[in-house]
Amino acid sequence: MNRNGKKLGIFSFLLFLLTALFTLASHNASAEETTPAVSVTGKFADTITIVNVTNNEGGNLNWDLEQWATFRINATYDLAGKNVKAGDQTTVTVPDALIITSNSFEIRDINTNEIIAHATVDAENKKLTLTYTNYVETHSDTNGSFFFYARIDFKKHPQQGEIPIEVTVNSVTKIAGKVTFKGIGDGDPRLLTKTSWVNSENHKEVQYTISVNRNKQNIKGVTIEDHLRFTNASYVKDSIKVTKGKFSYETGEWVFSNRVDVTDQYKITISEDGQSFVIDLGDITDQDQYRIDYNVQLNYEPVDGELLKNEATLKGKEIESKDVTNIAAVQVAGGSGVGYVYSINIHKVDDANQPLKGAKFRVVRQANNQVIGEFESDENGSIAVNKLLKDKYILTEIEAPSGHVIKDADTVVNVEDFGTDHAVTKTIVNPKEETTTTTTTTTTTTSTTTTEAPTTATTTTEAPTTVTTTTEAPTTVTTTTEAPTTVTTTEAPTTVTTTTEAPTTVTTTTEGPSTVVTTENTTTTEEKPELPNTGTTNYNLLVVIASVLLVGAYAIVRKEVK
Repeated sequence: MNRNGKKLGIFSFLLFLLTALFTLASHNASAEETTPAVSVTGKFADTITIVNVTNNEGGNLNWDLEQWATFRINATYDLAGKNVKAGDQTTVTVPDALIITSNSFEIRDINTNEIIAHATVDAENKKLTLTYTNYVETHSDTNGSFFFYARIDFKKHPQQGEIPIEVTVNSVTKIAGKVTFKGIGDGDPRLLTKTSWVNSENHKEVQYTISVNRNKQNIKGVTIEDHLRFTNASYVKDSIKVTKGKFSYETGEWVFSNRVDVTDQYKITISEDGQSFVIDLGDITDQDQYRIDYNVQLNYEPVDGELLKNEATLKGKEIESKDVTNIAAVQVAGGSGVGYVYSINIHKVDDANQPLKGAKFRVVRQANNQVIGEFESDENGSIAVNKLLKDKYILTEIEAPSGHVIKDADTVVNVEDFGTDHAVTKTIVNPKEETTTTTTTTTTTTSTTTTEAPTTATTTTEAPTTVTTTTEAPTTVTTTTEAPTTVTTTEAPTTVTTTTEAPTTVTTTTEGPSTVVTTENTTTTEEKPELPNTGTTNYNLLVVIASVLLVGAYAIVRKEVK
């Protein structure tokens, strides 16, 4: 290669290098401009410490479950040391053999009622998600408990047997216990059955269904009677419907097909007090099957654990009357607490703060005027009224201890009076009765007259006379009223048949009004911090280097040419 060719080769190489450097710099600058910002959302927080299964009242679940029977899944959580922030989540997924029957709810501070977390139910995916609020960032060592209701998904698990309850918390499996299922069976066809359920969006409304002649009998002169066994409620106007059709038992549940509304063909009579109705169906054959549907409206807000009893009777010629009792259970999932574990303690004393025995009180639940019972103070002046719902109560003294004045004004126990121990104590004072004694005394007057001696005359009045009048002790008439006795009989396929009154270890906050809560997952987006534009800097540097190399190469070539 001659000298000129060598110089051209050097110059060409430098040009190639310069072009490559320009291309690389342009690519880096373009990549720097198109890189998207990274979004950061809330993390999963492992806060659940214990998960366990209980019956609907929080006690031991030691019986076999029927198809529609519900039970409770309880959990405790502890945020201490977890660095939980607003928007963080905890997911609880139940086994495929279960269905979550509760709606979404909120977990609240038991004292301030602030929302700690939103609990959102995804029934289709059998999952409950806790999304924590700003509360967890302004409070330390937050802990508590929550519960929700579930039942067997008998379409996926129709067979009889034991079912382990393995709950998945985020990605960790926790053993919550086990339940035993009776299986779907043959549906137990009967002449008369009754079912009920509380409206999940409006807990003041209860829906009932009476099924007639599933076992296909011929009966003449049939009448259906319905009786509400709870107060402060009434039938919803025009809600009573009579439908004729065909019953069939398919995959674990009764199906009612070929429906025809025949309400207008039958006389429906509602009692004057609005607590019962009668429907005259007349003669029915083995091909006549009916469903009677109606709604009942409560005039107060029920609370979790409340049981609403209802009865139906079928009468006909030449047959024995058939009676069924149904109990609808109010089930409201919540952040803490359970019904039938609250108590009122009455402490009866005199005006010297000494205990009084024999004071009698009537305790009434204000919401529906239910008389809880009548109670008498013991030798310590104490009365304990247990197994109460968390609600407002009126304490009326109906008899004072002997020698004391009855307290005229009622004593009110409000919801907020119950402490964290689920109890409230009310001290009630009875003053002593006042006794009046009247005494009348005659005053003695003595007069003496003296004349000249030897004659002396003295006049003296008779001995004083004293008259004393004493009032008689007051007469006390005692009237005692026996506490009401309640007998509950439940016949399948009642929606809820469990009424165990075992206390629970869970405390409640959302107990009173039942609301449908729309919750939103809080998402925290953290924008990527602004970084130096290194792409542009590198590009400019490469341009300078390439320019220097190009000038140097040109100088070398020119020198060689000369």
